[in-house]
Amino acid sequence: MTSFELIALVIVGLGLFAGAFLVAQRPSFWFGLGLVMLKAAWPFLSKRMSKEDEAEMRREQRAGRGDEWLKKWHRRKR
Repeated sequence: MTSFELIALVIVGLGLFAGAFLVAQRPSFWFGLGLVMLKAAWPFLSKRMSKEDEAEMRREQRAGRGDEWLKKWHRRKR
């Protein structure tokens, strides 16, 4: 790699860093990023157990076997 290429890469890298720094300072950037992340995670955050599974889980928790039941339930769901 020649010195000219190295200097060009450093300048391009500094430009990209400066642009990212200026964008990251704006609150609208962080709001938009949070919104995109929430939209992507919503299907995982909004899942619920069926009523039968939830009742069974509560019975097992009262009996002291809640952790083992959850491990088995997660294995069944895959």
